[in-house]
Amino acid sequence: MAAQNIQPMPAFEPRSDPTSTSARWTLWLERFNTYLLAADIKDDARKRALLLYQAGPEVHEIFKTLEEGETKDFKSAVKALTEYFEPEKN
Repeated sequence: MAAQNIQPMPAFEPRSDPTSTSARWTLWLERFNTYLLAADIKDDARKRALLLYQAGPEVHEIFKTLEEGETKDFKSAVKALTEYFEPEKN
């Protein structure tokens, strides 16, 4: 399995610098998508599980509080977290 040879990503730390959360999340998510491609992970449920695992316990706890926190859909999970970490745009 290809994923066994790939190092885990560092967790996303949403509270480390509140002024750059959105930009850091965008960069982390880009790296995560590269990780999925490199590991040849295509199954939607597995992508979602890895998203929450790799993002770390703090993100996992945040996700559980969101309306989409029960969804098993990867794209919905990404959308919900992105909306959470991005400030409202005027």
